[in-house]
Amino acid sequence: MAKTDNITHYVCDRCAADAYLAANSAASADWREVERFDQYGSKASRLLCKACTDEYKRLATQQDAAFQEFMAKKGE
Repeated sequence: MAKTDNITHYVCDRCAADAYLAANSAASADWREVERFDQYGSKASRLLCKACTDEYKRLATQQDAAFQEFMAKKGE
């Protein structure tokens, strides 16, 4: 049996997908830690798998557009 050192256990905070990956594994690049601030200024940090990261990016794009629209309506 082979032995692999420096393994990290990844668990997605959204869908609970998990993986045991070596530090130098190409698949470890698929996992992202995202941060966002809520309406009260509290920062939340979450670990997401590739599928959830892709969905988060779509959500963030929509929220970015909404924020830009909000900022463009100065005083309205």
